Amino acid sequence: MLKRTVICLTSAMFVFIGAALNSVAAAPSPVARLPIEIIDNRTHIQLQGPHGPVTLLLDTGATTSIFFDRSLVPDQALTGDEAQVNFPAIGHSVVGKRLGSVAFSGDEGELISSNGLLVVGEDEVEQALDANFHGIIGQELFRRYVVEIDPQQGVMTLYPAGTDLEDDFEIEHRLLMQGHTPYIHFKSKMPWEKRTTVKNMLLDSGYPGGMVFWNRKHFMQVTSKTERTRLTANNMGVLTAANVDFGELYFENMPIFIASDVPKQSEDRDGLIGASILAQYRHVIDFQGERLLLSPVVDEEGEPVQIIDGAIYTPNNEDFLVKFFGPKLPIYPSFTIYNVKTRPGASHHLGQSDHN
Repeated sequence: MLKRTVICLTSAMFVFIGAALNSVAAAPSPVARLPIEIIDNRTHIQLQGPHGPVTLLLDTGATTSIFFDRSLVPDQALTGDEAQVNFPAIGHSVVGKRLGSVAFSGDEGELISSNGLLVVGEDEVEQALDANFHGIIGQELFRRYVVEIDPQQGVMTLYPAGTDLEDDFEIEHRLLMQGHTPYIHFKSKMPWEKRTTVKNMLLDSGYPGGMVFWNRKHFMQVTSKTERTRLTANNMGVLTAANVDFGELYFENMPIFIASDVPKQSEDRDGLIGASILAQYRHVIDFQGERLLLSPVVDEEGEPVQIIDGAIYTPNNEDFLVKFFGPKLPIYPSFTIYNVKTRPGASHHLGQSDHN
């Protein structure tokens, strides 16, 4: 299982210099195309650094860039300044060295990171993050560009801010920006709730799982007093599966983790929506336009293509108690996704993933 963290610090600025790209008449002109790979459901950008290949995690929940490998950073990029980096989900704070510009090259463009942080010698943090990457690129990328991710083609395309890609996608969902952090608000009634409530969920592409509830009220509703005592003492949560109304979408058999402990700096949100949902779609994250655009990944026959890896992830590698509310559903990332207009009873599925 992989661990998830929320990184809070000063935002960095990224500059991407793209090679000239041919475009069809009237089609939006991209700034750059960079190769990606979906690993543990998450988007990893595959670039070239000063000494060879570099893998950088794309994370909408991270407010600054962080690099873990000193060899990626030229001496002239070290400014001499230091800053504290908080990892609230794993309960760690470390001191990082402030950076100037660090350049990486892609197939059709160059990525130049400015004002990031170098964090080295913190083995405990890297192990807690299960960091199989050299660094993290966060919200600064989305603040500057409209970002399209195509998991099937293995390409991330960057467009100038303000580019409208709506006509190329089937579904649009509103993003609520709180500062530079993207949230999704939607109304739903979970099986353990007595009535429909509004959920305030962080859109977190750095978390490889499906949905997490960090709001204490959900934990209270799904556990007995005896269970709460045991789970809280052992930092365990509850793992379940449910059918969820999610804005314009309807998910069948969504894996959900309900935490017993609310991480610091997460009290203002009900939880998060992770990368295993995004990985099923060619999608656009548009901070400036405050929207998420989605089209399911399909094969040549128009059938949905399975992208997610089938593993169960908890945010901080927590153990869990499995519980069911209503019909018993198998708990693994095997869920069917419908548009609300084409939910069960209709013939057309917008996306589907099946694990046997």
